Amino acid sequence: MGFDDTRPPPWTRRRTCIVPSHNDPSRDDAPEILKPFRECRENSHIIFRNTTYHIFTTMNTTGLHNVDVELLGTLSWNNDNIAYWLSHSLPIGFQNQTSAWHFGGTYVHFYGHGAGTFNGNGQVWYAYANGTGNLHGRPHQITFTDSAEMVVEGLRFLKAQMWTTTVARSERVLLRDVYVNNSCEVGAGTFKGCNLNTDGCDTLYANNITFHRWTIDNGDDAIALKQNSTNIHISDSVFHNGQGIALGSIGQYPGQIGIMENFTARNIQAYHTTFGAYLKSWTGLSKGYPPNGGGGGYGVCRNVSFDGFTLVNVSMAWSVDQDQSYNGLEGGEDSSRFQFEDIQFNDAHGTLQGDRVVSFQCSGAAPCTGLSISNNGFTVSSNGSVPSRYLCDNVVDPQGFECTGPTNSTIN
Repeated sequence: MGFDDTRPPPWTRRRTCIVPSHNDPSRDDAPEILKPFRECRENSHIIFRNTTYHIFTTMNTTGLHNVDVELLGTLSWNNDNIAYWLSHSLPIGFQNQTSAWHFGGTYVHFYGHGAGTFNGNGQVWYAYANGTGNLHGRPHQITFTDSAEMVVEGLRFLKAQMWTTTVARSERVLLRDVYVNNSCEVGAGTFKGCNLNTDGCDTLYANNITFHRWTIDNGDDAIALKQNSTNIHISDSVFHNGQGIALGSIGQYPGQIGIMENFTARNIQAYHTTFGAYLKSWTGLSKGYPPNGGGGGYGVCRNVSFDGFTLVNVSMAWSVDQDQSYNGLEGGEDSSRFQFEDIQFNDAHGTLQGDRVVSFQCSGAAPCTGLSISNNGFTVSSNGSVPSRYLCDNVVDPQGFECTGPTNSTIN
């Protein structure tokens, strides 16, 4: 599994368009950006100069074909008018979520030489949300949508407004050498009150997506798979803080079948994250509406492999949670019909904050099968002891480990 980086030769890009900038933080550059994307939407090279572009309004630059987009400077989002973004951000067709920029096409190369920067100026949003999860209208920074044969590389993302990047309804996309820093400013508040929902990237309705050499410092999922994500590969990446790699949540839409399959994560370093990786589904009961309500969906997550993880002061190595519910909704335990099967956790080592290695809270309605742990070795950060607790509910025939108690145990 992986991405075949095959693109048309550069000589087929017959036209070059330079994106102008007002060089004025009080003026919106979005209309000026959209013009060259209309004029050079095929067989072209679009260049953002080494300057700052100030963006006050949404942008949609989809339908590109055989286009190089080169970012030499900085794209900076203005959030003075929160009301505008709340009412005008572009729907992505999932969880009532929205985006500031829809970008996509076929045979597109978006690159920044390791210096091209997206600055979401998200501290305004972190304070405005004030711990409210999935605030409707709070925009993702950019959504790569309706795309195929796309390469995104050498870009920097700072303080995204919400999710940093989203790959939606796309296939055969390679994203490599990407840096994300959505850390909070000093004194900005607690974890949940500060940079909640600042995922590095989420995939949905996506197939054959490759992440290579990502560095992420954030307050939520590093990279997350959502509804119908298949053949996803993550390698040689480093994650700081936040939650770690997430598969899910899924099963949010009642009666709908969701799939996550053929996933690998290899050679990953995680520093001070909540998990190395965790898998999550909604309960089997439908309560409320997305983004913070839902449940009652079903489907399968299978053929998953986590290989070669180094964990440093991580809260817990691995987790499965089939009891997801938000906004204070209670009940539905053991009701999820979403199936987790054939999940491998191989060749991992490092330090954990406590004595729990895993918490596998699987559903009685769809017990987990094929959970396997091989060649894992951890010590507790505070005292060097070997953590020994493997907490499980409804795990059938665990491989390479023994369950030591239920997940509701209160001992750390």
